[in-house]
Amino acid sequence: MGNLIFEQALEKGSRCERLTRAEAYRLADAITPDRLHRLGAAALENRQRRFGRRATYVFNLQINPSNICGSGCTFCNYAASKNAPHAYVLEEPEIFEKVQRLGPTEAHIVGGLNQIWNYRRNLELVRSLRSRFAGLHIKAYTAVEIDYFAQTAGLSTSTVLDQLKEAGMDAMPGGGAEIFSDRLYRQHWKNKTSPEGWVRIHQLAHGKGIPTNATMLFGFGDTWDERIEHLLILRRAQDVSGGFACFIPLPFQPGSGHFIEDGPTPLETLAVLAISRLVLDNIPHLKSYWPMTGLETGAAGLSWGADDMDGTISEERIAHLAGAATPVGLARNKMVDTISTAGFVPVERDGLFSPKGEGQ
Repeated sequence: MGNLIFEQALEKGSRCERLTRAEAYRLADAITPDRLHRLGAAALENRQRRFGRRATYVFNLQINPSNICGSGCTFCNYAASKNAPHAYVLEEPEIFEKVQRLGPTEAHIVGGLNQIWNYRRNLELVRSLRSRFAGLHIKAYTAVEIDYFAQTAGLSTSTVLDQLKEAGMDAMPGGGAEIFSDRLYRQHWKNKTSPEGWVRIHQLAHGKGIPTNATMLFGFGDTWDERIEHLLILRRAQDVSGGFACFIPLPFQPGSGHFIEDGPTPLETLAVLAISRLVLDNIPHLKSYWPMTGLETGAAGLSWGADDMDGTISEERIAHLAGAATPVGLARNKMVDTISTAGFVPVERDGLFSPKGEGQ
């Protein structure tokens, strides 16, 4: 019976049809070498039905105003106390200079939970970026940050989202979801937004016309059942609010001295990508996030269901402070070569996943 359900799941998933809960769970049951490659083949057929051989990337700049953070997540090597040797705080002129010098299509803004870069300062940063760089796509602040802003400023999350949108924020990133497991939430990040709170804030943003991404951190003691449940929660949320543009699985970066010494293997990462593509029939895009997968695995992910490789990610800090060994940024020509070598057609996109210049 289990094999029959697995076969049904592959067949339906390859045709971009919705899987039942039982079928979704069966995809991750006993992943043998044969099943692993069949997962990849089904996910490839799914992404080709959606996007053909096109694979997108964006010229983006990651802006992390500060890494000082008091949330105390056990898995984070990025966050620092105020007096830690690797603590830093950027000033606004530094940020404006980088945007001016690099001229990115998209700015991705995330930082720590602190009162140095408090809500009002972050709100004015968005307003200033919009006034200086009218065409810049501003993707800013995780649900965790939105929740923190609301608490510390004495506002509702709805008001915070309204004010950020009015200031010029175009979209929200998907960080801070970690994995939707109460067991792991209590163990690893109990001082910040709960899984239910994360979903609520994203659906609230969708209702205001703010598109968002979604993520899943995996490989730090989570189970396949927890991973599948995370995908199913996202799928149900998308059925209701419809605002998730992209899903990004994030393999855990163990770094030195962590509670887990080794992160997910490349094949495990590819299996997560493939299953994500087959289960998430209603979230259009799937990103193979090369700063955390590695460039080679990131490119291979295009054959395992992903249609996007994020981008050049100039100045990226979070994955690299966590121990990622990938380069900090890639030039456009390297991204184009990487996608082409993987057998796909590189297409530079804007912040909304449309080919750059389309409709302009």
